Amino acid sequence: MTIPAGESPAGARSDRHPPDVEILLRTGPFHRALRAAIERSGLTLEGLRQRLAQRGIRVSMASLSYWQQGRSRPERADSLRAVRAIESILGLHTHALAGLLGPPRPRGRWTNRQSTERRYDGILEPAWALAQAIDPVLGPSDHKLRVFCQEDIVSVGADRAIHSVRTRVVLRAMEDDPDRHLAVYCAEPGSAAADITPSARDNCRLGKVRRHHEAAVIAAELLFDRRLRVGETHLLEYEFTVDSPATSLDYRRGFRYPADTYVVSVRFAAGAAPVRCFGFSRHGPHGSSHTDEELTVTSGRWVHRIAREVPPGVLGVGWEWE
Repeated sequence: MTIPAGESPAGARSDRHPPDVEILLRTGPFHRALRAAIERSGLTLEGLRQRLAQRGIRVSMASLSYWQQGRSRPERADSLRAVRAIESILGLHTHALAGLLGPPRPRGRWTNRQSTERRYDGILEPAWALAQAIDPVLGPSDHKLRVFCQEDIVSVGADRAIHSVRTRVVLRAMEDDPDRHLAVYCAEPGSAAADITPSARDNCRLGKVRRHHEAAVIAAELLFDRRLRVGETHLLEYEFTVDSPATSLDYRRGFRYPADTYVVSVRFAAGAAPVRCFGFSRHGPHGSSHTDEELTVTSGRWVHRIAREVPPGVLGVGWEWE
């Protein structure tokens, strides 16, 4: 029997040593991880297509075949919905496959300011200022890295303003050759980008820094001492200090790509503890914000929250002073 390319059942592998599925799900690329996960499941592509159809999701055999060959990738909303269903059908963790997809490839003959800004809608505001600050320094390393784990430590002063955010992050290379990470900070409305100072604390050095001339937005390159190979991780630590009197009501972290683990902690100065703290989130670029949980401020004036398998969107901690 002739088996068309990309449609072999689980047992018909040409590799003498089949790839480790879990490694591919951590390192990518997407098409190889998808193919290996399908082979491990024992499903044929036709069987997978039928399982999707049972869930009301129609994907052609050609599309499934192209996805696992790397000839095309899912980008439209219906295709991304199919990827999430495939994760469930194959018994994978949420975002195991979707997290390997990079940003959508540009389409059309040109792009305009509106389409550029849309990439940052639902992440942090103002989206137009983010686009103008980030895009000029957004290099090829961006889509090659994912957050393995990240911790933000936020310090709120007696004046009820955020004075510093210290970040420790472990990044994982999804492709070869990433050599830098782009850190972004948005201060409170009424502040200025000149009020924000970035610093490279450990295992990185400061590269290009771009401040927006109107909004309190800054983007800073953090350079590694070498290029990473696919699957490697890199630990670094950096800090933003803020010299602004603007009162803060929350701290939020925007995620353009899925992340494995995120921890955020906020410490309030003596005599400046809020009356209420809560976690909030917004999933996806156009999702609605909702309160996740009430949070307790400890006797040390700390509050924290932890999230696993973080989807693109926003996670944060909010508080009320009165």
